[in-house]
Amino acid sequence: MRKSIVSTPAPEPALEEVRASRRRLRRRRSRGVEWFVVLLALIALGALAGVIGLLLAEREMARRIYPNISVRGVPVGGMTVDGAYGAVERHYGAFLYNPVVLTYGERVWRPGAEELGLRLVIDDALQEAFAYARNESRLQNLRTALAVWEQGVDLPLRLEVDQRAMQRYLAQIAAELEAPPQDAAVALDGARVVVTPEQWGLQVLVDETLRDVTAAAQGLERVTVAVRTRALEPRLRDAEVAPVADSLRLMLNGPLVLEGASGACAAGCRWSLPPERLAEWISVRRVSGADGEPTYTVSVDQSRIRAALLPMAAALRQEGSLPTVAWNNGDLRIVTPGDPGLGLDADEAIAAVNLALNGGPRQIRLPMEPIPPPVTERNLASLGITERLGLGVSSFARSEQYRITNIRAGARRMNGVLIPPGATFSFNQQLGPVNAANGFVEGLAIVENRTQKEWGGGLCQVSTTVFRAAFFGGLPITERHEHAFRIGWYEELGEPPGLDAAIFTPYNDVRFVNDTGGWLLMESYVDLARQRLSVALYGPPTGRSVTYTHRVLEQTPAPTTPVYVNDPSKPRGYLRRTDIARGGIKVVIERTVTANGQVLTRDRFPTEFKPWPNIYVRGTGR
Repeated sequence: MRKSIVSTPAPEPALEEVRASRRRLRRRRSRGVEWFVVLLALIALGALAGVIGLLLAEREMARRIYPNISVRGVPVGGMTVDGAYGAVERHYGAFLYNPVVLTYGERVWRPGAEELGLRLVIDDALQEAFAYARNESRLQNLRTALAVWEQGVDLPLRLEVDQRAMQRYLAQIAAELEAPPQDAAVALDGARVVVTPEQWGLQVLVDETLRDVTAAAQGLERVTVAVRTRALEPRLRDAEVAPVADSLRLMLNGPLVLEGASGACAAGCRWSLPPERLAEWISVRRVSGADGEPTYTVSVDQSRIRAALLPMAAALRQEGSLPTVAWNNGDLRIVTPGDPGLGLDADEAIAAVNLALNGGPRQIRLPMEPIPPPVTERNLASLGITERLGLGVSSFARSEQYRITNIRAGARRMNGVLIPPGATFSFNQQLGPVNAANGFVEGLAIVENRTQKEWGGGLCQVSTTVFRAAFFGGLPITERHEHAFRIGWYEELGEPPGLDAAIFTPYNDVRFVNDTGGWLLMESYVDLARQRLSVALYGPPTGRSVTYTHRVLEQTPAPTTPVYVNDPSKPRGYLRRTDIARGGIKVVIERTVTANGQVLTRDRFPTEFKPWPNIYVRGTGR
């Protein structure tokens, strides 16, 4: 508040002083106005400069992002869009180069963002940043810009995920890692049991791994992600295969030994089948069980066991004896039934083999069972014996009783004899032991080039007659021996020399083959009244006819010097002629067998009778 002052008259000097003071005041006021004008001018100039600067700054900021703006933590304020793009790209360069490290165990994959289908949408973020505080009215944009200046703003950065690309990459990893499960398996390699152990499989869980990668990548920082997998269990486990393998090892645990004593193995036979042979019978197959799950089955081929037993059965087979059969004018009848034989009981043998393969005894005595005789009343008529094929006749006129006895005993052994198709008939085998038990007696026979007592003297009469039956039946004769010298009995009915057959068991034999394709029946007839022996062969029709010729090749006279044989069993003074001197001769008989006008065979039967001296037995005993 101003104070009022009361003025009083002053002296003159004081008035001048007042005036001077007023002048000074006016001058000061004048200078203040001047300074005020200057100040106003300066303010105007400053405002003008500010406006000009503001216009220039606004012009510059028109192509830049407003200050204090960032994108996902990357400052981009004051930058052009291109500059900001480079800044953001540099900031996330390491992430884009390798956003995720994928691992599985010790395996590592370092894919780039492009491989995984990851892309940072930088353009959209920068466009948003550039447009910030530019989309409203000038006043509103200014307010927004001032708020950004004071507080700042961080704009989001979007990560774009191409799931198909990521699936393709993960599928490549799956192709490297995945493996199907391997079932346990069992097989045979010869006799070796081969077990393949189970192997678990591996499956890459692509979708789950994709979700993990996608989530991890949202942080825009390199992270490690484990590849998700799952184990695949085999359908057939080791524990399920183990019993099958144990069963196979049991089956092949050493050889299988089979024994038997019968037939051709009367002295005993032994067969050892090694594991390699047994393995051929066994098959191991993978099958589906009742629940549809896989399993293994072991089977033994019973037909192979049976086939393996066949040769053993053949060796052990003891055929029953053939019956004796009467021709009976074509109405065959059995006179003496055959005895049953022995054969392998195949079913029992197979059962024993199966038992052995499953842990039973591996040494088997092969079981036998009776088998019926080859020929019985049931199949007798089917033998096809319908006509006589060959007849042999010889005379034993003026034979001594011992000879007749032996001829009759030998003829009985040749009567009613059946000869199977394809079989070789052996006179000695059919004759059997020449002893008293079979009705034979001692008599004179040609032994070691002289006539002497022997069991069965006169049996050559029977062998000769059998030979003639086969000869005239057109059958192949595989063994025949001539006598050492000519015997009159064999030529009494007009036969030429050379149609004889000498036997001396078990060395010299008469053999012929039944090649008719059917059965043969041999019958013998002893005609005591006429002192003749006949042997007939009956069988199927063959249409064969036989012709023969004989030729004398050489003759030599009988020796004139007698031979004496000392016999200590006779007393001194005993002298008896046992052999009459005969000349020697060489002859050959040629036989031709034809059927239906075709020659089947031509064969020759050479004979050489040696010259024979008179032989005397001289007693040298007491």
